[in-house]
Amino acid sequence: MRISDSIYPYPVLSVDDEDYIQDSEFDIEFTSVAATPFKNAVVKCRFILHDHNLEKLISLGKAGLYLRVENSITAYRKLYALESGKYTFELEIDPKYMRKKVEVTGLLLAKQNITDFISDTINTDLYGKDYVFPDLNTGDPLAVAFTTNVVVNDEDSFKSVSSIMKVAKSKKEYMVVDPDGEIIYVYLPETLYEQYIRYQSVPDIALSIVILPALIQVLSYMVLNRGNDIDEQKWYMVIEKKIRSLDKDINDLFNEKISPLELAQMILENPVERSFNEIKGIVGIED
Repeated sequence: MRISDSIYPYPVLSVDDEDYIQDSEFDIEFTSVAATPFKNAVVKCRFILHDHNLEKLISLGKAGLYLRVENSITAYRKLYALESGKYTFELEIDPKYMRKKVEVTGLLLAKQNITDFISDTINTDLYGKDYVFPDLNTGDPLAVAFTTNVVVNDEDSFKSVSSIMKVAKSKKEYMVVDPDGEIIYVYLPETLYEQYIRYQSVPDIALSIVILPALIQVLSYMVLNRGNDIDEQKWYMVIEKKIRSLDKDINDLFNEKISPLELAQMILENPVERSFNEIKGIVGIED
């Protein structure tokens, strides 16, 4: 349900509403972080609240901040509660439930029944000087940030490497790439596989060490086996579609206008640079 203009039987703080004085404010700032082959896209939400009466309700545990997320295509609806004392929230865009357009609404809701609430920041011209809020029940809104649309790019591509490429362990001494099937298997020696699993908290580094060289080999395999019916395999079609999304043509690879190394980096969205940024974050190197 999109909130764009609502009328409540008591003052509710919102944008472009006259229930509160001009100095009071409730809104959300959104910052998007694009998806990577190992991570879903994230929408970072920063709640802005300027009203000492409502802030006091939060500090007393009587009210809390929430983010309502809805997607009509998948019939998805969920209310996320922010941690007590937190004014930021990271919404992970799960493509299983969030497609095309996601509607997000910031809310300040009562966490318990509230009686005899008085605020000196409401508009006295509308409610008078001695206004007392009616009894509020758990879940009643105290502030509303009007609904914002988040556009989701659900393009079938390498945003989910796991859809066409699986990493598994083997008893061989070195990494082996097997494209002879609907998906590509990347086999790692047992000890390396265990480390690969252990270090999933640094996905971009793992991507550069394992997936990047595997994809380079796969692209070279595509060139060598051109015309051998491999274009009917799922992994081939996904890679070809990703190449088109980059405004490239697969024939650029076949005709050596672009190398497998360069194309692999484009497909994986510059994993080497992201890996160094990840290393920088771990060791705390300053520019």
